[in-house]
Amino acid sequence: MKLLHVISSLEIGGAQRLISDLLPIQKQQGLDVTLLVLRSEETDFTKKVRDAGIPIISLNVKSFRNPMIARTMRKIMKHYEVVHAHLVHSLYLCSLAARGLKVKLVYTEHSTSNNRRGKWFIRPIEKIIYARYTKLVGISQQTQDALQEWLQSKDERFVVINNGVDTKHFVAIKRPVIPKSLIMVSRFASSKDQETVIRAMETIDKDVILRFVGDGENLEHCKQVANDCSVADRVQFLGSRSDVAELIAESYIGIQSSNWEGFGLTAVELMACGKPVIATNVEGLKQVVEGAGKVFSKGNANELAEKVNLLLADVNLYCDISRKCISRAAQYDIHLMADSYKKLYIHLIN
Repeated sequence: MKLLHVISSLEIGGAQRLISDLLPIQKQQGLDVTLLVLRSEETDFTKKVRDAGIPIISLNVKSFRNPMIARTMRKIMKHYEVVHAHLVHSLYLCSLAARGLKVKLVYTEHSTSNNRRGKWFIRPIEKIIYARYTKLVGISQQTQDALQEWLQSKDERFVVINNGVDTKHFVAIKRPVIPKSLIMVSRFASSKDQETVIRAMETIDKDVILRFVGDGENLEHCKQVANDCSVADRVQFLGSRSDVAELIAESYIGIQSSNWEGFGLTAVELMACGKPVIATNVEGLKQVVEGAGKVFSKGNANELAEKVNLLLADVNLYCDISRKCISRAAQYDIHLMADSYKKLYIHLIN
């Protein structure tokens, strides 16, 4: 089966990480898989895909508004049986490029919310765009529910395939744990709300350190917030790293403070390492964490601080949550996800 994945870029993000983890497994499953990247950037994700022997076609797009992009994509897409799109630019361009082709289109929705859904005039446009897709995959039930509500449709094209991580990889990593260390792995964007985590440090035990892994447009603002809150000496900004699994393994507690999430890949990675996760109670994320880790109201720094201090003070509670997190993470193994996608593709072309 000839399969083409299409994504806007391979910059740091959950969808990009999923691509870099999933495609090598799909190749091992015997799929003839290729990756089309619209805007080329050399990242750790790019290297991982390339090192797995997967062809990468880069279009080096300067502007997604260029109408010639769809024409170029059409010439590529016609050679594949299934085209699997990720993220908004790929969603629109694959829909346009596939007109008249016999290719089966699949789109994976990676978030429960986005800026487009607050604009009434966008809905009729997106109904047309999404209508071209044979299957619409939600990475969680909450992601699918939100998409169905937006499109005002609940037809047979919708399917849920939960995201997954390579749990065995995270379980196998053993590192000395830094006592009283918190970690948050995410790009710096307002939707990820690192600011609330920094403000929580004002009332978290003074010997606790907080480490951020990631980069993004909100980084300098968050550094200023750390200075303003007088916690800069206890907050470390590590930037983008290739050793994320090792950094997680040596941390004590994981934090996820997103204002919205489609799923929460990093939360599962943390749980696979046995790290208690404290996350916002937003749709898509709380379903992954709740009942295993702890949840708090988004934007509530005091509530987050209380949850952290409680785990630091109660070793028995910490160990109990750690065991539950390991068990929960096993439900989201990436090989289960890869098997589900393969069955979906086979069903489409048969």
